[in-house]
Amino acid sequence: MSVPIRWCVAACVLVLANGWGVPGRAQEASAEDQIEVAGVMEIIPGGRTLGSIRLDDGRCFDLALPGDVLTQRRRWDGKRVGVSGRLMYRPQGVIEGMMWFDIKDRKVEGFGCSENIIYVEGIKRL
Repeated sequence: MSVPIRWCVAACVLVLANGWGVPGRAQEASAEDQIEVAGVMEIIPGGRTLGSIRLDDGRCFDLALPGDVLTQRRRWDGKRVGVSGRLMYRPQGVIEGMMWFDIKDRKVEGFGCSENIIYVEGIKRL
């Protein structure tokens, strides 16, 4: 192996060891951490399944959205909604804007408004 290839292999090993470019898994909260909130939803254009909801008190939660919500983006984006689901936590070591990670059957971009993510199981317009 030539020296430049060794350096490339070493760099790749370091990158993989640090979790860059490797999909992570979100940490699920305990089973009783079901959450229901109401606020204005924003769907991230071009994102995998990420949206967010801003509550009246200013708090924000990221949302792992089901595919049917994404295909009907105009119906939901910018609207006041109620969402419910399981509370999840962003995996450690995610680099903003550069990664994605899995939440059950959904892939979520590695950026957002919060470390807390709601895996949306129910949604309704208010």
